[in-house]
Amino acid sequence: MDWIQPMEPIYSDTIATGEEWIYQIKWDGIRGLTYFNRSTDKEQVRIFTKKGRQRTEFYPELHPINDMITGDSAVLDGELVVLGEDSKPSFHSSLIRERVSNPDRLPYYIKNYPVIYIIFDILYYNGRLLTALPLWERQGILRDCLKTDSNIAIAQSYMDGPGLFDVMKKKNWEGIISKKRSSLYHPAKKHRDWFKHKTLKKMLAAVCGVQWKNEFPNSLILGILQESNWIFIGKASSGLTQDDWQQIMEYALKHKVQVPPFKETGQFKRQQVTWLNPLLTCWIRFLEWTNEGVLRNPTILGFSDSPVEQAAGKEWSINE
Repeated sequence: MDWIQPMEPIYSDTIATGEEWIYQIKWDGIRGLTYFNRSTDKEQVRIFTKKGRQRTEFYPELHPINDMITGDSAVLDGELVVLGEDSKPSFHSSLIRERVSNPDRLPYYIKNYPVIYIIFDILYYNGRLLTALPLWERQGILRDCLKTDSNIAIAQSYMDGPGLFDVMKKKNWEGIISKKRSSLYHPAKKHRDWFKHKTLKKMLAAVCGVQWKNEFPNSLILGILQESNWIFIGKASSGLTQDDWQQIMEYALKHKVQVPPFKETGQFKRQQVTWLNPLLTCWIRFLEWTNEGVLRNPTILGFSDSPVEQAAGKEWSINE
């Protein structure tokens, strides 16, 4: 089976309505594609990320899928999700699980970051490529060929998009996806048959450094505390006044340190950066996480008196 590049939804502020649309929860996890071939003598199940990186051995919870598919071959598209507090999907916990590189450490991560697999499409079945079939027909094939259990499930579809989006805002979840029932699967494309609708979020972050431009602060380097390690989550510059930046400059000169809070700092190699002891916290508004684990479109809402220990990755929805 050849590699099928995943289809992507387009971001939209408005939710299309009508009988031709269905709606699904946007799970806050890592895109995962499963390739299954019963006839092979090697790995019957292979698990890949969106970019084609094979991660089969690091998700043993998904290996029983070979007994859950009724056919001899299939390609499934879905989301690898780790649930956090109140069974809320946690992107950062999913990212921690995805970044496991040492198989010897896997039992720890299986216990502390157990993954579930939410399947929302089938692209290939029993030797037949299904991408040219309409979504409603692919969903029927998926339901007929796959048995589910507690950690491998088929995404549920809803008919009331605005209502589902309101529920997601109240639950502080990521948002929804709207799809045309007639939509084909367009590999490697963002197509106007699929849209994503995101709830705005805010997060408490620590200021771990300052990036400079022309001898003046240009952006704050932000981090959160995960398992006693500081994790880089992005840079933010919008939201502060000139007076704020003047105070940041004075603060940076007083609190600079030689050793960066982050273990990996390669992306800052050619940039002028002053590293700080993470003591100052601020509230950040953002749209979503990128696949690299940084915030998309972050805006600084203001500084906080909250201790840095609370900058641990918890998110709040902003209902505007």
